[in-house]
Amino acid sequence: MRAHSQLTWRTGLRAAIALAVVSTGLTIAAAPASAAPVVDGLTQATAAASCWEIKKNDSSAPSQVYWILTPQLKVPTKIYCDQTTDGGGWALIGRGRDGWAYTYDGRGTAAEVAGTVTGTAAFSPRQLGSTVIDGLMGGKRIDDLTYGSGVRVRRARNAAGTDWQESRWTFRSGSRDRWSWALPAGFPLASFAIDGATGSGTTTRNFGTDDAYKRIWTAEDPANSYTRGFTYGSQVTGSTSATSYLYSKNGGGAYAVPFSQVFIRPKLLSSQLSFTTVPDAGTAPETIRAAPRNGALATEWGVTGIGAGGSAETSGEVQAFAQVGGTVYVGGNFTTVQKGASATGSDVVAQPYLAAFDATTGAYIRSFTPKLDNQVKSLVALPGGKLAVGGEFATVNGVSRAGLVVLDPSTGAVDTGFTTVLANRLTGGKVSVRGMDVSGGYLYLTGAFTHLLRPGTAERYAKGGARISLSTGIADNAWNPDFNGTGTAIDVSDDGTTVYFSGYFTTMRGGAVADRAAAISTASGANRAKEWQPTFSTAGSARYQQAVKQVGGKVWLGGSQHSMFAYSASTLALQNTHITKDGGDLQAITGGNGLVFGGCHCENWNYSDTSDFDTTTTPGSTNISWSQADKIYYVGAWDAKTGDYAPEFTPEMRAREGRGAWALMVASDGTLWAGGTLTSAVKENGANQWVGGFARFAVRPHTAPSRPNSLAVSLSGSDARLTWSSSAPSGTTYEVLRNDRVVGLTTSKELTIAGSVSTDRFAVRSADAWGNRSASTAVVGPPAGAPVTTVPLVAAGSTWSYLVDKSVTVPSDWTARTFDAASWRTGSAALGWGTGAIATNVDVPAGSTRPLTSYFRRQFTAQDVGSLTRLTLTTRADDGIAVYVNGTEVGRSNLPSGALTPTTYAGSAPSTATALASPVTFTVPPSLLVDGTNTVAVEVHSNYRLTPSMSMDLALSGTK
Repeated sequence: MRAHSQLTWRTGLRAAIALAVVSTGLTIAAAPASAAPVVDGLTQATAAASCWEIKKNDSSAPSQVYWILTPQLKVPTKIYCDQTTDGGGWALIGRGRDGWAYTYDGRGTAAEVAGTVTGTAAFSPRQLGSTVIDGLMGGKRIDDLTYGSGVRVRRARNAAGTDWQESRWTFRSGSRDRWSWALPAGFPLASFAIDGATGSGTTTRNFGTDDAYKRIWTAEDPANSYTRGFTYGSQVTGSTSATSYLYSKNGGGAYAVPFSQVFIRPKLLSSQLSFTTVPDAGTAPETIRAAPRNGALATEWGVTGIGAGGSAETSGEVQAFAQVGGTVYVGGNFTTVQKGASATGSDVVAQPYLAAFDATTGAYIRSFTPKLDNQVKSLVALPGGKLAVGGEFATVNGVSRAGLVVLDPSTGAVDTGFTTVLANRLTGGKVSVRGMDVSGGYLYLTGAFTHLLRPGTAERYAKGGARISLSTGIADNAWNPDFNGTGTAIDVSDDGTTVYFSGYFTTMRGGAVADRAAAISTASGANRAKEWQPTFSTAGSARYQQAVKQVGGKVWLGGSQHSMFAYSASTLALQNTHITKDGGDLQAITGGNGLVFGGCHCENWNYSDTSDFDTTTTPGSTNISWSQADKIYYVGAWDAKTGDYAPEFTPEMRAREGRGAWALMVASDGTLWAGGTLTSAVKENGANQWVGGFARFAVRPHTAPSRPNSLAVSLSGSDARLTWSSSAPSGTTYEVLRNDRVVGLTTSKELTIAGSVSTDRFAVRSADAWGNRSASTAVVGPPAGAPVTTVPLVAAGSTWSYLVDKSVTVPSDWTARTFDAASWRTGSAALGWGTGAIATNVDVPAGSTRPLTSYFRRQFTAQDVGSLTRLTLTTRADDGIAVYVNGTEVGRSNLPSGALTPTTYAGSAPSTATALASPVTFTVPPSLLVDGTNTVAVEVHSNYRLTPSMSMDLALSGTK
């Protein structure tokens, strides 16, 4: 048996070698092929399931950085393991002094968390993202004590960092299925122990047994000067010294925030893990959700000042957005447009209530100069490109236009052909148009008004809701909801049959109940389309609703007492409930990129699966009525399909008087515009910046990187040498899979995997820093003779011929190899319209009718097709798709069986993001190809003509 000193020396040496590896042509060390698989965590190929497994396999394993891999982590990940305390096996998930993040993504990278674990250089917090922490649990619940030991916090007890304290806590069973850094939200605890003192029946917000060292306070609070960390009680003092392990910016030095390390101890063995077998054709691409980046785009121009609307909460600087072409219009109660917080001279422009900005850069557009006398509360782009403006103004450019005007989008000149104005013969005569939408040739309105007036026609009575014909400019006298109160927002359903309203009303025409929300038919008469009794978050009188929006199959309604609730679009039954607290009401809702965005004057937590504001947890309470709690800063995101909160989007902002966001819009390039009383926002690099009323957030990269190809494997002894080619940019990370798991990460296009055998199966895929992964190469094994290669035939992003025209009859032989498509248009994939990354917009012109079916063709050259053993075709179903190779159908998805016609509907309407996340793969018989020119043809069917998105892209490769 080896001596203990020998084992320790060899273990430390192997770890040093593994962690010093560079990514160019490296060799991943592994055990000999004849030995049982080693899971010592010292290399990527020998990654262990947990720190606990490493310690279990080697009782002398030292505390250091190891490679950990579970199916949920996806790739070997560097984790610092404490192998000494309490038997070892502890994984470090965060460390730092003051300034901890409450957000889902944590702070910094896994390598940063593991790289510097203590000392003054570790004072700036670094925290693993929640997905990594959940990955360490290998699919087990964070509150499961069968596979874990709760949470351990190690804190400095003195300023010199020479004395330390150990603390533990366990979550109440059934309360935590996933990790969240939002600890001040108050997760209920089953037990805690701090320096030997124990307790139970409390929450993570603030717990302990005294006001000194036996207390952990995670919340920022006026008492601790809003410092974030694992704070001691009021009797422990600290200082602002950069080298002190006990920090306090409190004047008296109380409530010291100690340097802390946070650990969990997953008890997992590799033998318990189940990795998915890689198919022969390779893995499918993986893409992340198309959420915005947390960091705001750099801001130069903004709006400031408080106009004639006054300082009421509902009269914020920014209250509305609309986009026409490459311009975004911003409306509200501002007085001035300016460039930066300290602008002077020509960088300060008096342009009250409505201004224009470049949709891409955010730069101010000086040529748009309408003159309004009061605030703007709603904007909408009209068919044909003009801009409709609603609000509380009486004149525009010196012309009488009470509450409503249509403007030239270039100059701001009044459209003299649209002369309808509004009157309010109740509530003191104040007109307010708070919401607008366009559908079916009508402009729909809501707000505070009773009559619509147009010179030359009789006045129209329409109270709280109305519609105006866009062709005649005349209000529809037969469509009047007749609400008994003010409407706050309006949205026409995706199918154009229903208009959803929110507001302060309780009844509608004929005395029918319309309790702060209503679903009104677009048919003549404005009758109730569906029974809708909203759920309210409080038993009190504060039940008004501020915002309503259909996104996909759900209608979202938000308003008083912090409610953000979703209802079935078909039945209006309640489906999802969220409360934002502490904070305030929901004030704006929009949708885009598969998400729903809500704006509020909330700055703390989103509590999921609760509809009761009054019993949502308060500090120290364990009587919770919610399932999840996550951080929110004025704007949050929810998944449009599931209704769940999307915690990865947590932009940090500040707002005047904390009033938050009152306007939201997803621009055509996917950028989220958020406006209200915003005064600052954190950029992607972590720096704080001034913003004037609004901030912009670009969508995260959410498309798969380029797929590697031409993988070749050769075996020399037990070393498998892999080489491949790729069109991905320099610096791309390649993940090398052996059998069912990733065993190597490299930025090179070659890798040697030691410890391989002739039966091993290899594949390679590319990945970006956001977690998007390409489809992998087809599986290749070490050959006895010539290497097996992957042959690309049609690459993603190729140029296609397309026909998207309802007036043109598609020839019956359009799928044939020899069909002449010279008259069709051409463009690069992805082709389509709507959300997502679209290289070629194939949508029909505004005012035209879309066809249900779009047709695409591409010719490609193949040689020596007799040597091909497999063809793999990867595409998407957005909405339904059928694919043909040289005239033979090779597969269809989301389409009915039988003959397809130009009027065949797709089975459902997935968003582009959803379609990308669920790629479609067909195995194609190589016998369909001929040497020379071949054709792949695609027909894409929509679920309905007004579907907001359609896209097509395709990749075809062969194995030789």
